[in-house]
Amino acid sequence: MSLREKYFDGDRGPDLRLKPHGVRKTFEVSRMWERHHEIARLIILGYKNEEIAERLGISPVTVSYTRNSRVVQDKLSVMTGARDADTVDLSREIKLKAPKALAILEKIIDGEAGTIGELASPALRAKTAENWIDRAGYAVQRGGVQLHAHAHFDAQDIIEIKKRALDSGIVIDAEEIEIETAIGG
Repeated sequence: MSLREKYFDGDRGPDLRLKPHGVRKTFEVSRMWERHHEIARLIILGYKNEEIAERLGISPVTVSYTRNSRVVQDKLSVMTGARDADTVDLSREIKLKAPKALAILEKIIDGEAGTIGELASPALRAKTAENWIDRAGYAVQRGGVQLHAHAHFDAQDIIEIKKRALDSGIVIDAEEIEIETAIGG
């Protein structure tokens, strides 16, 4: 028994994979270029191969092959250069307008009469001041490390702590606090 007989029932007819003599397979160049362009655009935006493949309905292997092709590498170089030039222009524009923005923020924080600051609510003033402090590098740490301290104090320790609180002005009248309350008793 031949392999053909073993794996295929009956006569299969002509092999349709073969092209008649003289017929060449052609590609839709415009469609291929559109896909290459879209893959390159998504790469520039920071998408991973798997994300690009899912988004475009193609395989990750196709994305990888396209990403590494000379055509797309050249396109990425051009797109990266354009992005970098835009970043430089935007940075220059921000620096030019920074003094004006700073003046507006100062008016908001100060609540200056006859300006936008006069119209600013206390909440907006507080938020503006907080943002300013944040940009200056003095931001409140959120979600950072939390320290949990456990200590055991006897009655004498509590009395000494209350005395230091009174001396420092943190507590005005520590005598009203009972030792049992302070130690959880």
